[in-house]
Amino acid sequence: MKRLFPIFLLVALTCAVSLHANISYIAYSDPANQALDPTDSAGNIALIFDVNSPISVTALGVFNATGSGTFTTPVQVVIWNTTTNTEVTPVVTFLGSYTPVGLGYDDFQPITPVALGAGSYEVDEVGLGCTFNCSEQFGNQAHGSTGPVLSTGGGLLTFNGAAYNFNASLSEPTPGNCLGCNGLPSQSSQFDVGTFEFESPAATTPEPSYVVMLGLGLLLVSLLRLSRRFKRARG
Repeated sequence: MKRLFPIFLLVALTCAVSLHANISYIAYSDPANQALDPTDSAGNIALIFDVNSPISVTALGVFNATGSGTFTTPVQVVIWNTTTNTEVTPVVTFLGSYTPVGLGYDDFQPITPVALGAGSYEVDEVGLGCTFNCSEQFGNQAHGSTGPVLSTGGGLLTFNGAAYNFNASLSEPTPGNCLGCNGLPSQSSQFDVGTFEFESPAATTPEPSYVVMLGLGLLLVSLLRLSRRFKRARG
């Protein structure tokens, strides 16, 4: 029984961990065959969202129209807090080859998890599209795109529009600056551009019932050991 104790403990801990694996969501998943914006203008393009309950952003991503996972010119992605007008995640640059995920037309890079509290934010990219038909392009519902598939993570997010500017370097597009965009709610999936992966921090906290189950399992193992010792002492 003594030799089996570490095995019982390992099994119990493994079960507890497996029951609490985090669930990741992709906020904006871009499908195939998204129409390219014929104006193909360079600038920052953002999708706006509200965080209703704290989330943890674990990766930043970007639309890859060809599905090849290859970027031949740099594309940058960041999340802004639209209230404080500050960057709240690291800036991620896409250049080279990546493995497409989601629906096959988004590429991601992991970041050190960033906690976002309740508030308004936008995921912004710069580098998709240019005046002379660049290879890195984006989709636009105003020109035939169906737009990304949205995931709220079970109500953690609310999607709230889009914005853009014509700055060639990274800068925050002013919310509401969306001339020619669709009206809400469809405006929330106006563009195929930046995206991100996120999860609920609450998912990392074991529920009390599982803690109790683990404790009862360890208690049972201890009682079995004591019972074995008692029998030996009497024998």
